[in-house]
Amino acid sequence: MHKPSVLFAVVSLSLAAQLAVAAPTVPDRLQKVDKLTYCSGMDSPPLVSFDEAQKPKGLTVDLGLEIAKRLDNKKVEWRVIPFSGLVPALLAKQCDMIVDQLFDKPERRQVIDISNYMYSSQSVVVPKGNPKGIKALADLSGHKVAVLNGSTIKTLLDAENDNLSKAGKPPMKLVVYNTDTDAFQALRISQVDAYGTTVETAGYYAAMAPDLFQEGVPAFSRILTGLGTRKDDPQLTAAVDQVLKDMRSDGSYTQLLAKWHVDSDKLD
Repeated sequence: MHKPSVLFAVVSLSLAAQLAVAAPTVPDRLQKVDKLTYCSGMDSPPLVSFDEAQKPKGLTVDLGLEIAKRLDNKKVEWRVIPFSGLVPALLAKQCDMIVDQLFDKPERRQVIDISNYMYSSQSVVVPKGNPKGIKALADLSGHKVAVLNGSTIKTLLDAENDNLSKAGKPPMKLVVYNTDTDAFQALRISQVDAYGTTVETAGYYAAMAPDLFQEGVPAFSRILTGLGTRKDDPQLTAAVDQVLKDMRSDGSYTQLLAKWHVDSDKLD
């Protein structure tokens, strides 16, 4: 006679838990506004880019849209900013949040807050067949390498150039672009010998044109990556952290990573 009541109580608790998960606290300053403005470079597929109809797409785009949905169904306005200008734009209050792939580095943590949503690593893409025999960073000595301005890969390759110089070897020539798309294009038309980027973007281009490109240097420098908010906006940071936590709990986080084929990068 008591089993139905027990079952009802369990179901009620389950529904209550789901409702709690679905309702993070909306920051005070956003209570009376109907939209969130996101800054993004919008040129790092499969995380943030435009489709053929110039509509934002990608894992990080979907994540940003889900955050807006869970923060009282806010609309989203995208503000496209070159990657190197994302943090300055956020600090200048041109947007509420950076929705892109921000590597979680101490120097960034000094000026903004970062809400982690995945891991990432670096990679070096080369033409199919790897004609220059590039299999390690040291093999880039004397070669032209395309990189995104302000990116972690540029910092790492600058450090590798220091190592090459100390070893008496010619440094690589870094060709810096304002967008990942332009950097990749330089490799495609043979203006450079290699292209340094994240493993996600490297995998995307290699899958898109497997007969033209391949991974040269395998994944290295694994690091957390996340979304950026201002330090003077702690309520939004807390809300974003709560949404990400809830998404991991309700399974939607894992589903998103699977949708964009980056399951191996999920948080532990």
